[in-house]
Amino acid sequence: MNREKAAVMAFELGIYHFGELAPDPVTGRPPAPGTRIRELIEQAKVADQAGLDVFAVGEHHRGDFAVSAPAVVLAAHGGKHPRHQAVQRGDGAQLR
Repeated sequence: MNREKAAVMAFELGIYHFGELAPDPVTGRPPAPGTRIRELIEQAKVADQAGLDVFAVGEHHRGDFAVSAPAVVLAAHGGKHPRHQAVQRGDGAQLR
C-alpha cells in the first residue's frame, strides 16, 4: 500500500456507550440511573487515561437507559478534564 492511501485510511479508536440499565448478572437488579451515570463518567476518565481518541454517549428516552442528555454527562467529565471538548452528534455526543 502506498503512503498516500495509508494517510487517507486513518481511524480513531474509542468507546460508544448507551448508559443502559442492564440487570446485574448476580442480583438480577438493574443499577440506579445515578449509579450508571457516575460509572460512565469514571469510564470516560479511564478511556482518557488509556489514550482512546473518542468516548461517545448515546441518547435514549426510555426507562431502561440512564442517559437522555449525553452532552450533560460528558460535560460532567469534561469539567474535570478540560482538554476534552464535548461534541453533539445526531443521537448522541462525544468527547474529542
